[in-house]
Amino acid sequence: MQHFIYITQTLLVTAIPNESSLLLHLILCAIAIAVVAGISFFVVKKDKEVILAVNNDIAEQQKQIASLTQISNTKQEELSKISQEYTTAHNDLRASIHYAERIQRAVIPNDNDFKALFNDCFIYFSPRDVVSGDFYTCASSPSLKIAIVADCTGHGVPGGFLSMLGMSALKDLLSKQKISKSFDPADILNRLRNFVLTSLAEAAETDDVVVSDGMDISLCAFNNDFTQIQYAAANHTIYVCRNGEIFKLKGNRMPIGRHPRQDVPFESFTFDLQKGDMVYLCSDGIQDQFGTPEDIKFTTKRLAAMLLEHSGEDTQTQCANFTKIVDNWKEGHDQFDDQTLIGIRI
Repeated sequence: MQHFIYITQTLLVTAIPNESSLLLHLILCAIAIAVVAGISFFVVKKDKEVILAVNNDIAEQQKQIASLTQISNTKQEELSKISQEYTTAHNDLRASIHYAERIQRAVIPNDNDFKALFNDCFIYFSPRDVVSGDFYTCASSPSLKIAIVADCTGHGVPGGFLSMLGMSALKDLLSKQKISKSFDPADILNRLRNFVLTSLAEAAETDDVVVSDGMDISLCAFNNDFTQIQYAAANHTIYVCRNGEIFKLKGNRMPIGRHPRQDVPFESFTFDLQKGDMVYLCSDGIQDQFGTPEDIKFTTKRLAAMLLEHSGEDTQTQCANFTKIVDNWKEGHDQFDDQTLIGIRI
């Protein structure tokens, strides 16, 4: 269009050589002006159509944006409501679990109860979650003092339920069987296994499934002058450190629960003690803990070496050192399982 305007201006300002060409010159100018006017009219009309189409598109897009905004606001309200419901349910669940922890802690003996029977001891107890599948307890009579550490299947709430079941059963069994010089630790484990098998079988009847949950446990009965222990263990090892030497007291390789050897009775064993010995009862939580950049287990070998290395220290120093060692080992890793370690100085 600018090109036509330029031509028109050129024609108008060009000198007219004679009268004979005047008419032709005027006609050419008129034609040029008409062409320019026509093109201008066409362009303006086209521009109006384009602008109208663009405005229509904008209006349609604005409608779509408004609709999407409304949908987004509705979804946001729904998400906010779901988030509030989730937060409420989460808080209620945490409150329930923490209340369960209080109940579990009330049933598990505190340090003072344990130290009333074993003057020089420590208790390292580190649940993986709020409630624990590990538990420990103690009992006594004029002739014996009993220490027990157990590790139930699982951890968290399921393990916590089993631990409460086990503690309740043990309390009942220890009260029914007279704790005297003829006390038999294996008999307690046999009775506990029958109770667990019966209880879990009844719980699973409506589900038509076989429940294989149970627990590993070590039960030590110390005579009154601490010269001997009588013990029974299910998948547990009791460690005794003496003058740079470590003794591993093993029980039976079967759990308290459903197992191919569940009809085989547990056995009781004895071990003579000496003054200054350190006796350790533990679950498998420490030895199974993954750690280091290589992501490997702590293992029973490292556990035994750790116990032996620090067995000459006083019990509270041992507990502090063991806590530091385990924490350093699992740094950067989640805790794998509940962890329990009890040390008793003879």
